[in-house]
Amino acid sequence: MAVTRLLGGERHLIQTVDKKLTLTTHRVILRQKNWLIKSYQSVMLEDITSWQIKATGKPLYLAFSVVSAFFVYFNDVFALLSGFFLMLYLMTRQHRIHIEAPHTTMILPIVDVEENRLSSMIELVRQAKRERMETLKQEAGTSLVFETEHKKSA
Repeated sequence: MAVTRLLGGERHLIQTVDKKLTLTTHRVILRQKNWLIKSYQSVMLEDITSWQIKATGKPLYLAFSVVSAFFVYFNDVFALLSGFFLMLYLMTRQHRIHIEAPHTTMILPIVDVEENRLSSMIELVRQAKRERMETLKQEAGTSLVFETEHKKSA
């Protein structure tokens, strides 16, 4: 897996067993392994605008179904093929968490997790974001006080 270095003062809050998803005090990190490419995607907690639980499937199956439906004009056998791909699309639909930020949308590949577990995951992210925002406000406040005291002494 790709090695992700933690930022200064950052620590792990929770991590999945397979280490694909990590929630830290500063961000949400998603590690991906596609064939030979190992990568990671991260979103800072303060950049998260919204999150939703959506059912998503493989859009390629839906596209194959639509294309096969057009070929029914030439041969009726394509109706079966179209139905087959439509069933594959419906069978691969799973609930996933979509975390949206200004420049990206992170789709968390949570497999075989109950709906209430997904809600608790969202609540953990919400709580971590709230704590991160409070920390940033305190840091901004202390730096502002330091700057005003520094200007007074100069």
